[in-house]
Amino acid sequence: MNTWKPSLALLLLALALHCNGLASAQTTIAVVVSEKSELTSLSREDLAALYLGNLGTKTATRELKPVDIEDSETRDKFYQSLLGRSRNQMHAYWSRLVFTNRARPPKEYKEEEIANTLISNSSAIGYLPIGAGTGQSVCAKSKFQ
Repeated sequence: MNTWKPSLALLLLALALHCNGLASAQTTIAVVVSEKSELTSLSREDLAALYLGNLGTKTATRELKPVDIEDSETRDKFYQSLLGRSRNQMHAYWSRLVFTNRARPPKEYKEEEIANTLISNSSAIGYLPIGAGTGQSVCAKSKFQ
């Protein structure tokens, strides 16, 4: 796995989602943005709204573009921890919104591409696993409110 570049900032330090897997060691999932982003804090509710397609609910989040990791264990853990929903529940949710033309799901990238996407787009927000011994490093930008 690629290491994160120093221009990524950990946005929600306290929101880092701890996920325990039966077959794997504990994994922390951190929400990250580009260091160039003007966003300094975000509530858990606003983050949930972003990943449910409610982008325009608040001025602070209107310009944010959430990005998703393609189907993976990290994605499943993120949605389960943040929203309490499984992969199938999220698929059904987005199918309804797309069918009624109310919203589009976040654009999906491979896990290795997420960091570069966030670095190049200051309005993007995403999540990445921070595992022990992965060599990944980020700069703390602010705490979760």
